[in-house]
Amino acid sequence: MVLFVIFNNRAWNAVKRAVTSHARDGWAVRTGTMPFTELDPAPDYEMVCQASGGHGERVEDPAALPGALARGLRVVRDEKRQALVNVICKKP
Repeated sequence: MVLFVIFNNRAWNAVKRAVTSHARDGWAVRTGTMPFTELDPAPDYEMVCQASGGHGERVEDPAALPGALARGLRVVRDEKRQALVNVICKKP
């Protein structure tokens, strides 16, 4: 079993970086419009894990992260189920 940790910034920043570095004078850079880079509304990944019989948690408060990780590890170790912690991060 596996503990998945998603650092969820609701964006595909790799696409944005690639566009801005390879097409510096392109339309997307000139207009500030980056198609296919926003993931809003973002999926509730923790619910997908729960629907598959796993343990899923969403964390929006950094202070809650250690507890969520500990619970996820316990589920993986003791219950032999997959776990996922969806950590909501600031958008780039």
